[in-house]
Amino acid sequence: MSHPTSSTAYDRVLEAFTSHGLAVEVKSGRAYAQAPGHSAADRSVVITATSGQVLIYSHSDPTADVLDAVGLTSADLFDNPKTGITYTYADGRQVHRSPEKKFRQSGNTKGRSLFRAEKLTGAPDALVFVVEGEKDVLALEAVGQLAVCSAGGAGKAHLFDWTPLQGRTVVVVADKDEAGAKHAAGVVDQLSGIAESVSVVVARAGKDAADHIAAGHTVDEFDSVATDFDSEPAGGRRLKVVRGSEVKTKRLEWVIPEWAPAGALTLLAGREGLGKSTIAASFCAHITNGTLEGALHGQPRNVIYIHTEDAREFTVAPRLRAAGADMDRVLFIDVHTDTTESGTLVLPFDTSALERVIAAHDVAFVVLDAATSAMDSRLRGNDNNDVRAYLEPLGQLAARQGCVVLGLVHFGKRDGADTGKLILGSLAWSQVARSVLSVALDAESGNLVVSNTKGNLAGGMRTMEATIESATLATEDGETSVGVLRWLGESNHDVRDLLAAEDATSEDRSEAEMWLADYLTEHGRVASSEVKTNARKIGISESTLKRAAKKIGVHSEPVGFPRLTYWALPAQSAHCATVISPMREPTGPTEPTGSDQDKRCEPTEPQSQSAHPSEHEPTATRLCNICGKPKQGNGLAHVDCVLRQQNQSIDNHGYQPQTPGAQVAHWIGSGRPVTPDAA
Repeated sequence: MSHPTSSTAYDRVLEAFTSHGLAVEVKSGRAYAQAPGHSAADRSVVITATSGQVLIYSHSDPTADVLDAVGLTSADLFDNPKTGITYTYADGRQVHRSPEKKFRQSGNTKGRSLFRAEKLTGAPDALVFVVEGEKDVLALEAVGQLAVCSAGGAGKAHLFDWTPLQGRTVVVVADKDEAGAKHAAGVVDQLSGIAESVSVVVARAGKDAADHIAAGHTVDEFDSVATDFDSEPAGGRRLKVVRGSEVKTKRLEWVIPEWAPAGALTLLAGREGLGKSTIAASFCAHITNGTLEGALHGQPRNVIYIHTEDAREFTVAPRLRAAGADMDRVLFIDVHTDTTESGTLVLPFDTSALERVIAAHDVAFVVLDAATSAMDSRLRGNDNNDVRAYLEPLGQLAARQGCVVLGLVHFGKRDGADTGKLILGSLAWSQVARSVLSVALDAESGNLVVSNTKGNLAGGMRTMEATIESATLATEDGETSVGVLRWLGESNHDVRDLLAAEDATSEDRSEAEMWLADYLTEHGRVASSEVKTNARKIGISESTLKRAAKKIGVHSEPVGFPRLTYWALPAQSAHCATVISPMREPTGPTEPTGSDQDKRCEPTEPQSQSAHPSEHEPTATRLCNICGKPKQGNGLAHVDCVLRQQNQSIDNHGYQPQTPGAQVAHWIGSGRPVTPDAA
């Protein structure tokens, strides 16, 4: 079948598919076509127009077979099927590519300019991709990116001028073969001392950047690879000597004095249900209002809150609003792809994209709630190398941007007061972080106690005490109860003493048992599939989890059809049920036997270890215990009343903050030790 040569290759390809009765849909600058021989709903062929040619990728049958079925050849993929395409360089070099993939050069063949380097001047701060060939450059330009390459293919990087990339953030896309890896190593070597930062990625589909784009992937979906190439001494990695006299020393700044240094990774650790997310919301609220003691005092800044476990509309946003955050300065992140607009961040894969957002929006504080939830599913939280591969890029990002990255992690073990060992998973969690804040519940006072149990850069330990109070928040569809953190002040307590006491009185439970008990305490009755998914993320296998469930007496209840099984602790069970092993489901109702015949199902009092107020009581109209006006919901007071009372209590007692230059009530504590009378 012949097609008019006057049309572009893109038009020609679309006409070929439609003339064969195949469906074609155009969206987001690409066409998605039905593959020959597949159902009318199929859209497995991706068609992308680039300058002078078109890219085709079939996700079903081999692309060559698809082209043949619609009467096309590889020559039809060029605007000029007879001669192919000519790539023109700014210095006069011309590279001619025939439809048979034969190359020849003409013009200034000794030139040193990179292909498309002239386009960089108009966007001095934009990310730049370095690829192996001109086709790859045009493919990236087709999706709105800047890209360059050297002429002649692999192995020629040292012959070209790379200074147009001075001070740039660069991503090198290596071809998936030995020559491509060596070429990428050579490019990295050439960019040493020129680019601000260089990372190396490979295509998720196919061999090169053009295949990746042709398959419909975005630039955020390249797969990261390590840059420690094995290469010849003349290329690839090299050692660079930096004299001490050349190092510019800087003053350490504390976003939260002694707790969270600027430009570093900090962890907030504690058992499930204690209120780590509420503490993080308090930090965010103060930062967005410029009321946090430390380097940002008086400077309202933006924060990013990355979450996957809690719903944004029902939990995360209300919690931040209740804390008093300026919601215009709170940024949430969704990942948009061709198939979804609500994807989640995957780290370290999305680290470069996250850094661009941080830089563009002047972000000072990033919360990962929980830290494990954003980890690439291929990485294991209990493996030292995997945890370092996840955390070290985040620490480097924080250092480059001067922001704080705060990761929320769980304690899952009971083997003493060493918080590094208590953190669920590998020791690398605490080893990579520059600061670890640990949270524990003081059973005697009922207060939360927060200490910096690891502080590489801190001058000493700092401990604060706080309590979580129930308050009522007005939402778009009615009032709801929300936990609000109230900082009580500085304390002489040490979290490690509380953890040691907890360890001395706790039962001898396995790590999986402790995690499961904490998880169900915080979340209540939960679908077993959800529990298994979250356990798997932290390295607890399904078989281990089931044994732990049986050991601690988890209730398993099948509901509905198709059957969905829910797990709950005995005290959380909604009705009298038999404690069964999650490894077996009940086959039918059973009657009490023996001594059990005289027993009756009695209500049990939940023995929650959570620091949060209960949010499951019946809703009724009641009076705010601060202003005396009517309120709805389960909270004891209006959110505004709680926040106002916190500030007034500090003013009335005349407590002076310990940080020079900070103002009363403009920080997280009252500046005095917590005494029995004060608490």
